Amino acid sequence: MNVTLAVKQYISKMIESSGPGMKVLLMDKETTSIVSVVYTQSEILQKEVYLFERIDSQNRDNMKHLKAICFLRPTKVSCYHLHVINLHMC
Repeated sequence: MNVTLAVKQYISKMIESSGPGMKVLLMDKETTSIVSVVYTQSEILQKEVYLFERIDSQNRDNMKHLKAICFLRPTKVSCYHLHVINLHMC
């Protein structure tokens, strides 16, 4: 089994299941590395993902017009940052 292809298909399924429209992909440090190994920027842009953000980024604009796809490890730090983002969106 080709692990790179399996990961690429998993990410592709996440993106496609969000439906049409502009999207932002929220990632942590490790998942950012994973995405960069399996996708080129032009490939992921073709899937309507126009913004790539780290979940721990301090300078984030409020972009309610974009769908958010979260590709995160289930850690306390990632959950904390996701909670903080959610509080700022309400």
